[in-house]
Amino acid sequence: MNPASHLDSTDPLADFRNRFVHSSDEADLIYLDGNSLGKQPTAVRQVLTQVVDHEWGERLIRGWNEGWLDISGSVGDLIGELLGAQHGEVTLAENTSVCLYKTAVAVLRSHPQRPTVLTDSENFPSDIQILRSACGSAGSDHHVKVVDTSSASDPTSALLDALDDSTALVSLSHVSYKTGWRWNLKEINDAAAKVDAQVLWDFSHSVGAVPIDVQSDGVTLAVGCTYKYLNGGPGAPAFIYVRSDQDDLANPITGWFGTADPFSFDASSPPASGIERFLTGTPHVVSAALIRPGVEMLLEAGMERVYEKSVSLSQRFIELCDERLSSSGFEVRSPRDPQNRGSHVALFHPDAQAVGLALINEKSVIPDFRPPDLLRFGFAPLYTSFTDVDLTVSRIMEAVEDGGVDRWRNENPLVP
Repeated sequence: MNPASHLDSTDPLADFRNRFVHSSDEADLIYLDGNSLGKQPTAVRQVLTQVVDHEWGERLIRGWNEGWLDISGSVGDLIGELLGAQHGEVTLAENTSVCLYKTAVAVLRSHPQRPTVLTDSENFPSDIQILRSACGSAGSDHHVKVVDTSSASDPTSALLDALDDSTALVSLSHVSYKTGWRWNLKEINDAAAKVDAQVLWDFSHSVGAVPIDVQSDGVTLAVGCTYKYLNGGPGAPAFIYVRSDQDDLANPITGWFGTADPFSFDASSPPASGIERFLTGTPHVVSAALIRPGVEMLLEAGMERVYEKSVSLSQRFIELCDERLSSSGFEVRSPRDPQNRGSHVALFHPDAQAVGLALINEKSVIPDFRPPDLLRFGFAPLYTSFTDVDLTVSRIMEAVEDGGVDRWRNENPLVP
């Protein structure tokens, strides 16, 4: 195995690390939770000054005619470049849950004779809750069918076996929030198309970390958050992608920014054409502006190089865990094949939460914990180094050997 220092010195993306904020008080901190909240790009401070001090502070309401009205679409188009979408197919909206709800209800109302929404047990729990709410809003006959893929040797076959002509919608997280399992977009989309069902993807755990080409993969609908690998900041607006030929889908939460002429103040104004019809209320101007620096860096770096490094980082971590941690009760629970994996790795341990707390509070490593027994380590290629990977495995060993796990076994933080 090549020394981490050599890999870092030859890493073509190494310079991007300096374009993120690093705490001066925690010089040895290793942050491996970018799959939950990405680091802050240094350029955000300049953007914040521009939007808050100049645009809001000086230009006041004139800002609406000086860029604010278009911000949902302009940042959406940047994200669209990452997705391989066409101009005008992506917009920022509310949070991921609301975006998922709006898009799911739109599909169900366009397929009133098909009662089934198909998803899997490894989908994000909130997504499943939202899909149930969408069924309730679309009609009493609609229901969610959850396929148990948690122990399936072939999750794809298990899912496709449940797909039939009663299916209106398949809704999946492209990358599983727990294990990092990654669905093959084209395979699922092609199978659904054969029974005339729609597929709605949640790209929250994949966009900005793994390559996505919505055109070549046949993706028609997707949503996703912007605060993970896109580094848009906590609570940043989510996005909706609707392929331009899906013009029969109507936004179920109509509101003035989704109308053809919002400033006519006409309650009878028809929906806007294009992706704008999926808008509802006023754009989140300040938080939307903060998304741009992270997306621009990813476009500059190029997703092929980003993904290549993602695979190298996660493969190295898996190999080191097998070599150094397996004898202490740790077990990799993410797919071994990188084609079936996103950019985070799930590590099992019976005392996973205590291990995680020991790492955070004593070892200056920040992963995250998912009940009941998984630690997640997210590898964000623009700011994670190979040295970070090696040091993390060493510090996990230290946490076990010096009693850190015992010291934190009975703690239970609000946010795991």
